Amino acid sequence: ESNKIPAGYANTKDQKDRFGKFMETTYGSSDLVENVSNNQIFLNHEKLKELGLNLEEVEQAIVDEIITYDNIYKAYTAVSMNSSSNSSGIEQMLQNGYNQKRSGDVLFIFDPSVISYGKTGSTHGSGFNYDTHVPLLFMGKGIKHGSTYQHTEITDVAPTACALLGISFPNGTYGSPLDFIIKE
Repeated sequence: ESNKIPAGYANTKDQKDRFGKFMETTYGSSDLVENVSNNQIFLNHEKLKELGLNLEEVEQAIVDEIITYDNIYKAYTAVSMNSSSNSSGIEQMLQNGYNQKRSGDVLFIFDPSVISYGKTGSTHGSGFNYDTHVPLLFMGKGIKHGSTYQHTEITDVAPTACALLGISFPNGTYGSPLDFIIKE
């Protein structure tokens, strides 16, 4: 912020305290949350069942609560990650990283240029352009000379290398060759 760039640090201690009070007041229990990490809230499914609470309703209530917190840009339920098909932007990246078996029950994104770590560190884990824009270089025989600003996906690297080498794509590949770099 000293360089007039809107950036900052989220006060996660205040958010954690406020969230704990919300859970206690709303559900009468502070142990419904097993863990909060990597911008995901993992709920205690056994405790939810024990209290007769509906997982989807609790997820949505948490989203409705935390979206009101300072520095929270967006929040999503696991249900929405499972049932939506986001085809662009930060939502697509979040959904691409979502794993039905391993991801949290609520996922949230901090505001652009806001991190939750101490003031002596940094992170590169957001889905915003400043964290995801990485130079990609191809050089050598069969490569067109030039440069581009075209958005590319990491899943396109292996198919591109395979196309250049004239070999089969690896099993499980779902990207496409970057034909704008391959000489005809």
